[in-house]
This record gives sequence, structure tokens and C-alpha cells, in this order.
Amino acid sequence: MKKHFHLKLVLIISAVIIFSSCSVYKSNDNIKIFPPESVKVLEDGSVPPGFIEAIKESGVDRSCISCNSQNRYGAFLKSYSEKSASDLLKKLFPFLKNIGDTKKKELDEILEDHMMWAMVRAVLIEGNNNNFGAIVLKGMFWKDSLGKKHPLTVFRTALTPSPSDPTSCFHTLLKHGNVKHVINLYDGDMDVADLVAGEKKTAKMLGASYMLASENGFGQWRSVVRKHPEKGKDRSEAKRSVKKLIKEQILLPGGKPPRGNILIHCGGGMHRTGMIIGILQRVINGTSMEEIAKSYSYHTGYRGKDKIGGFERGNLDFIAEFSKGDIK
Repeated sequence: MKKHFHLKLVLIISAVIIFSSCSVYKSNDNIKIFPPESVKVLEDGSVPPGFIEAIKESGVDRSCISCNSQNRYGAFLKSYSEKSASDLLKKLFPFLKNIGDTKKKELDEILEDHMMWAMVRAVLIEGNNNNFGAIVLKGMFWKDSLGKKHPLTVFRTALTPSPSDPTSCFHTLLKHGNVKHVINLYDGDMDVADLVAGEKKTAKMLGASYMLASENGFGQWRSVVRKHPEKGKDRSEAKRSVKKLIKEQILLPGGKPPRGNILIHCGGGMHRTGMIIGILQRVINGTSMEEIAKSYSYHTGYRGKDKIGGFERGNLDFIAEFSKGDIK
């Protein structure tokens, strides 16, 4: 049982699109933001940097929320999906008469992609690695029905299992974490329609608004940053999309001051979520890039320079392009 448990933990969650090292990214050498070796290797039950302080400041009862801060990055899922697709295609060959090499290659790619995301979803849901974290935004508050002010807390997670279940991470976070607005940043190829439906149903039942970024015109800013790590027009467009998202969904959700805390997540809670949280830390809280890098590293499963997990230097460089007060 123990061996099976640890085997599951080896598989790592993310929107597994990138498998390259951080060395491919062009960075600003004047900003020392690669995570220092002081970043601790993740241990089961560990918590993100600053998490305990943020929860304490938020006033939320952590014991009522069924979310964990575990995160794992599936470094082998790509190779597994390629081999599985190739093996399956060989078994199908006897049934594929009169199919040319071009069609076989296309079919191989389709099978590989399908298997890839099926495995990611299986690890994400069965592994229940929530990648839970939180930050409190300085100088920002929400008021309860009695007019009492509470610090505005932004929670972060990955997609989590069974969002309609009263004991799930998502449900307990909304009910006991005073979350009144949910931002779903996921915009990938994994089939998550049932999870989105469950989140929407739960949010409506508990009086929270729900925003699916892929349906609200915020653009492919994550893809832009990944494909164009250098500064320029494309990055400017990505910055405009992110500024719009932060203004309209975090600072003034629905055009009004927040009426409760906010939950933001993507697929694995690493890249899209990591960039938005990092930018909030930088422009609202004035957090140093070194501290942002530590938090970002934790949530991407960074374990050292030889085991970078889902760490992408380009994401930190993008965060560093913003400055305190940049979003008004």
C-alpha cells in the first residue's frame, strides 16, 4: 500500500505541454530570480512559503478546508504517451487496410495526444494533489453582511476532484474560506467538462460567481509567454490580457469591489495560476522577485537544478516585467 502511494506521488501534475529546461528562456540577467539552492526539497505535508502567515492573516479556519498543498510534475507522461500510442498503433495495423504512411503518422499523433491528456487527468484526479496556497492582498478588503472588513485573500489550487462533494477541496474552500468568486484559468486539451460543471453548480449553490477564462476573451496569454519568451509586441499583448483579467476578475469582479475571498486555479495550479499570483505579489504587495521565485518554485514542484519539475524561467521573467502599482 505504501509503495503504491509513493508511486502515485512520483507522477506530477500540470498542464503537461512543456518538457524543456529553463535554459531555453531569455532572461534579464540584472534580476536574480532563478530559485536559490535554499529552496527546500518538497516533503509530504509541507506548505508553501508564506502560507501559514497568509492563512492566519485571512482569519480563515484552516481545519475546515479539505485542501492539501501537494504538487507533482509528470516528467515521464510524455514518453509514456508516445510509447503507448506507438504500441497501440502496432496492434491496430492489421485492421487498418490501405492506409498510407502519412495517415498512420497522423493517427499516431492523435492517439499520443489523447493518451497524454487521459493520463494527466487520471493523475490529477486520482492523485488529489491540490497544490493549495494563499496570499493576502495588501490594503484590500471585503465586507461581510454586518459591514465588518476582512483582508482579501486569494486562494490558489489545481483542478480538484469531486467539486460538488461537501467534503471536497473545492466545496469546503468556498463554504469555509469565504470564497465568493472563482476564476478558472484552464484552457488546455484535457477533458474537464464534468469538473467545470461541478464547480459551477457548487459555486451557484454557495452564492459565489464563476468565471471561465476561455469563454471570456482573455486570450492565449499563457501560450504567448511560452512561445515568445523575449520581450516585444507579443509579450505586450500578453501583459494587456493579464492586466485586464486582474482588473476585471480580482480587483473588481463583476465591476464591483470583492464581496468575499477569491479562488483562482488552472489545470495543475502551476503556470497560469503561478504567473497571476506572482504578478499580484509584485504589483499589489511589492514582494521581491526572490520571494516570488521561492513561492513559484514550490508550486511547480521544483526540487533543485537537476529536478526542476514544471519550473519555467520564462514565467518568472514575465512576472518581473510588471512593477508595483502597474495595475490600477
